[in-house]
Formats: sequence, C-alpha cells, structure tokens
Amino acid sequence: MNEEGLRLDPDRCVLIIQDLQNDVIMDGGAFADSGSPDHAREQNVVENVKALAETCRSKGIPVIHVHYIVEPGAPGLKLNAPLFQGVKDANALVRGTWGAAPVEGLEPKDGDFVVEKMRMSAWQGTKLETLLAGFGRDTIIVTGAWTNMSIEHTSRTGADKGFFMVVPEDGCSTMNADWHNASINYALQNVATVTTCAEVTAALAGVGAGA
Repeated sequence: MNEEGLRLDPDRCVLIIQDLQNDVIMDGGAFADSGSPDHAREQNVVENVKALAETCRSKGIPVIHVHYIVEPGAPGLKLNAPLFQGVKDANALVRGTWGAAPVEGLEPKDGDFVVEKMRMSAWQGTKLETLLAGFGRDTIIVTGAWTNMSIEHTSRTGADKGFFMVVPEDGCSTMNADWHNASINYALQNVATVTTCAEVTAALAGVGAGA
C-alpha cells in the first residue's frame, strides 16, 4: 500500500463485514429512524460488500462477519455510553431475532467466520485477534456500519495493534453523509488506507495476476 496506488497481497488480507444487520441498516429495524437505511442505500453498501466478499473468497481471503448480539433483555450490556443504552432501549440486536440477523445477501457462507461482540469495536472481548493470529495475516479490510462508530473504533484499535487497516468507504455507511464524510475524510485518514471497493478489488486482482 503506497501513494502510487493500492497494493494488496491476498495472502496477508482478511475481510471484515461488521454490523450489517437488519436492526442497524434496514427499514423496519430498531434504528431505522436514524436515517441509517437511507444512507446504506445511498452508499449501495450491501451490494458493494457482497461483491467484495465474493472476490475475497475467490482469492482465499478469510471473510469474518462481526455481529453485535445481545441476549433478551441485554443482560451484561454495561450502559456506560449512549450507544449501549440505545441498544437496550430499542430492544435491538437480540439473539435469534430478525433484527440481529445479517441483511439479505450478506449471510455467512460455508468457510466464513462469525465473531460476536457487545461493544463498538470488533476487538473488544472477542476472538478476532485469536483468529487473525491463526491465519497469520496482518492486513484487514474493514466494511460495514456505522462508519463513525464501529468502523472507526475497529480501525483505530487495529492500527494500534500493528495491523494494516484498509477501509473502502463505499463499503461502509452510517446515519447520514455528513457523519460518514467526517469520519472518512478526517479520523480514518490517520489510522487506515481509505479507498473504494473497486480499488480493493483491482488491487487484489493485480497481485493475483502477478502484477
């Protein structure tokens, strides 16, 4: 990865698909009133991530689905921040419900991995780092929702842990374009390579072809 163009080695990469669950980005979901479904459509996030996941699978790149899951009543969910209080108040992301399920088209496929979390970051209290150690991979392509929350938290922590973080901005969405752009154009610039799904796909294809 450098300023001359994105370069990715498929043997070093994993793809994370984070929080693309019905409650998070779909009409009828617990957070639909936030504007999240509209912004997800504006970003074409589901189709973009679906296509990128297929590319990654074809290159032998592990696909890791990170899902925010709480038990009925959200026991053990510490309500120390507005987001967590909001999850409980909205009765959102409850195991076994439609709201907690991945959106149509982004269900885990055979050979994919699933990581469950109860915080914003995909690292906090999960098996993610153990999986990555087992894979022996150090480059993480992060997609999902919401850009200025889970995506940003996961990218910051990953950078601190020594991983190369890659964020295709059209594989992410949040409540509105202003929040998305603020994260993409400022905070994430310091911790990740910000790019697009098409550029990631081209970079993976280029290395795979011996470029």
